[in-house]
Amino acid sequence: MAYLTSFPPKGVAFRAAKRCLVPLALCIGANATAQGLSVGIAAGPDRGRVDCVASFPCDRSSTYWKLTGAYRFADGWDAQLAWFSAGRFRGGNTTPLGTEFGGRFRVEGIGLTAGYRWTFAPGWSAVGRLGGASVRTRFEYAGALADDASKTLVQPLAGLGIGYDISPSLRVGVDYDFTRFKVHTTRGPLHMLGVAAQFSF
Repeated sequence: MAYLTSFPPKGVAFRAAKRCLVPLALCIGANATAQGLSVGIAAGPDRGRVDCVASFPCDRSSTYWKLTGAYRFADGWDAQLAWFSAGRFRGGNTTPLGTEFGGRFRVEGIGLTAGYRWTFAPGWSAVGRLGGASVRTRFEYAGALADDASKTLVQPLAGLGIGYDISPSLRVGVDYDFTRFKVHTTRGPLHMLGVAAQFSF
């Protein structure tokens, strides 16, 4: 059935890309000598819309974290590469034969966005971002009913943030990010809100 389909080639490619992001960010941090490079981290609550059924637990809330690397290529403008993990949501659905099933949704992604930062007061700035992300969603069936199902799709990625410059190299603030996810018949928005720190070189 379509509900039990998995996509291992895409999953393998996604894991390989994720493994490359962390060393890349560390390499940038260790070797950057020019202004305009930065790395960051953020974490906080998130919410994803999943379908629910009466016979299985449902939970649309979780905790996310993300790791970023950015390059400022013009005054106020930058490009950012980000990896995020949105945690796990619990939900379920119904097969075409009317059988209910449940389990856990695990969502993560790698995104690339362009952003513009506006300084509106001494030390304070706001940033807006727009781009896309490769979002991978895995569904783990409850009770080992079937093999896990997964799907990877390119989705829009947008974000807003407000922050304060503690020093020329350290900025702290709050980030909000929005994207979408999908696996078998479940699709919906993903909202992430967290405290962020950014280190510039």
